[in-house]
Amino acid sequence: MADDHRPGDLYERDFYLWTQLQAEAIRAEGARSGSNAVDWAHVAEEIEDMGGRDLRECYSRITTILEHLYKLAWSHRPEPRAGWRTAIRTQRRELDFVVTGSLRAKLHGKLEELHLKAMGFAREAFDEEEPDAPRDASLRWTLEQVLGEENDPLG
Repeated sequence: MADDHRPGDLYERDFYLWTQLQAEAIRAEGARSGSNAVDWAHVAEEIEDMGGRDLRECYSRITTILEHLYKLAWSHRPEPRAGWRTAIRTQRRELDFVVTGSLRAKLHGKLEELHLKAMGFAREAFDEEEPDAPRDASLRWTLEQVLGEENDPLG
């Protein structure tokens, strides 16, 4: 492995990528050893799933941020805005602990789908809370905006 992919260092820097590489190595070791003492396939799958949990957490938190960004953009009422802003900031802080380079690439690839999901959630809420509010379905934010890294929609 290259220096920047030493397992111990990678584990600290990019847990998701570490899980994927370890699962691959375990599968290869299982195929080489032919030993039945270890259930290689399931061990690899479990390690892969640990990284998958981080990915699903990122998808969920990004969806929540996007839902609240839609609500902020669509709402004309002053009272729920502070709560939506607080929720966005909270999700961003939690994402700081999870987002790595390899997860960031996956998030970029899934961002349009997450926008559509979040818009659906926001629409459901607005059907009940503000049924007459106009809803701009063309709104999109970059991952960097969602994470508050540049051109933060919160200002």
